[in-house]
Amino acid sequence: MPVIHVFVKQVPDISTLEYDPSTLAPRLEKATLRLGEADLVALEAALRIKEGWGGEVVVLSAGDAVNELVLREALAMGADRCFYVSDPRLSMADAWVTANVLSRLSKKAGGADILFCGEASSDAGNYQLGPRLSEAMGIPCITHAVSVELSGNIVRVRRSLEDRTETLESELPLIITASLELASPRLPSLLMIRAASKKPITRVDLSELGLERDLVEPLVERLSVRALKTARRNIVLEGDPLECAERLVESLVREGVLRV
Repeated sequence: MPVIHVFVKQVPDISTLEYDPSTLAPRLEKATLRLGEADLVALEAALRIKEGWGGEVVVLSAGDAVNELVLREALAMGADRCFYVSDPRLSMADAWVTANVLSRLSKKAGGADILFCGEASSDAGNYQLGPRLSEAMGIPCITHAVSVELSGNIVRVRRSLEDRTETLESELPLIITASLELASPRLPSLLMIRAASKKPITRVDLSELGLERDLVEPLVERLSVRALKTARRNIVLEGDPLECAERLVESLVREGVLRV
């Protein structure tokens, strides 16, 4: 029976995110935290494999201030165990650092046959974690999965690209990044939520992973994050419809929106 690891990230809920009017910087400390949308899809795909073929689903996460209550959501959906790293040194972690930490955390948790993650996080959205995990762990990776079928030691994955759809096969172990089309995450019942409170969550210290110093130093420096502020011009055209249409076109040409 397969052991499945699912990598999840704690991200701000965009619907609760505010920004400072004077600096346009997001007030992350006031936002509600949740698991990333694509990560929940990856978890659902893992749970369906468990329901069909048995096995165990283990959730792994890393960040600078991981909240266990957020991770309980994954356990409530049906995951069996959870391991996480929470360390202030990961506050500026890029995909390079995150992949290094999670690859070692996966080994610390006992290794897996199938490893799932969302194709992109809900905040950074750089689509790098799966391929970087593949490099760090020496395991093949199939990205943008829209369907996954398991047959013995073989996994068949259909993935959707911009100009075509591909069907690929691979032996285990395998890393799969889930697109939003792969599955619809389930809503935990009250009994599942209660059961999640008894499932084990293990915090692993960053120092226990044996990472060399350069593996936890980001290669990308984030200079700033600002909200995009827009304002409407609120130009009102009154009069004959044909004249308004002409003035509208003239205005759009002046703004460079239209070319004549």
